[in-house]
Amino acid sequence: MKSLAIKMMFPVVAFVLASAGAVSTSDSTTKSEIASVQGFKRTAPFNCQPQKICNNIGTVLCVDGTDQMYAKPSPTSDCTEILTHKP
Repeated sequence: MKSLAIKMMFPVVAFVLASAGAVSTSDSTTKSEIASVQGFKRTAPFNCQPQKICNNIGTVLCVDGTDQMYAKPSPTSDCTEILTHKP
């Protein structure tokens, strides 16, 4: 009987430990990964020229002179993702 109670409690304990571990882990994105995002000047659709490195932190738009900087979600996509920069 005691063995049966232990066998029934084991999945519950495993679930509680897994849940606690999932909640306690930190975000896998570190500042060094966020800190360097290539900014592109969008001259036309699918015509992007690399201009400036933005850190994509904060709410101030990343600009190079008067040109807004954009990021590419993937290497083959258009540069449409607005970048921010915190000095």
